[in-house]
Amino acid sequence: MLRGIAAAAAAVVLLAAAPAPAPRLDPVPAGAQTALVRRYVDALAGARYADAYALLDPGARAYYRNAQNFAGTFTADAFAVASYALIGTRGDARFRLYFARERIRVRDPARDAIGSATLTVPYGVIGSGAGARIKDLGRPWRAFASPAATVQNGLRVRVNKVAFYARSIVVVVTLANVGAGYITVLPYGRCVLRDNEGHVYRPIISGDFRQTDRRLFLGVHLAADEQITGALSFATPRLPDRVRRFTLTVGPNVREDGTAPFSVDIAGLAPA
Repeated sequence: MLRGIAAAAAAVVLLAAAPAPAPRLDPVPAGAQTALVRRYVDALAGARYADAYALLDPGARAYYRNAQNFAGTFTADAFAVASYALIGTRGDARFRLYFARERIRVRDPARDAIGSATLTVPYGVIGSGAGARIKDLGRPWRAFASPAATVQNGLRVRVNKVAFYARSIVVVVTLANVGAGYITVLPYGRCVLRDNEGHVYRPIISGDFRQTDRRLFLGVHLAADEQITGALSFATPRLPDRVRRFTLTVGPNVREDGTAPFSVDIAGLAPA
């Protein structure tokens, strides 16, 4: 699972992951930078997210805004580092990029179950000595898991996760045909996200599909008992750090028998 919307659909937290680096890496040096990276990944592995947050550089701390938000980007996916090894670096004492080979556990939203994977993950270190800090921005600044679901006219929509980025909100959904016959779902056509303060967020439609889930944008044709998990991305301004409740409207859904299109509203999307 790599960067991008495909990764978001599988587990948005894995947007931090990178493909395996080129074989030519510098050795892992001894010293303060390496010790810092080990402290950081050890804190993540131990679910000591406040400790890990304290090791971030000022820019990264400002991005996440507080330790609670930072922790939520992991707990929303039931993310856990089972083991890791530092396999190489690039850079110098001013900025060094470390590559960690990690065995992780994470919730697979498509199956609603915990799965495992081995990934190569980059961690940046700014500075050296006692002033060195971690640069780790490959995640949303806030995220939460959601139990919200609804069924209407044979279409079940389950919201798995809501993730906040600098200029977007990504909603990971599972669409399932629980009725008879085929249905076609065109979620990007009329999907809308609303919050309890009256703001309306509209989907990002991008031709290069880096922010738009191609499968959901083109529409999905589901047979009976078939389902698909994907991501709906909505454009936003920079949002203030306060709790909001959201309502997601997904539509239209067209049944094989010619039933008129309709939308499905899901209310109650909010952090626990």
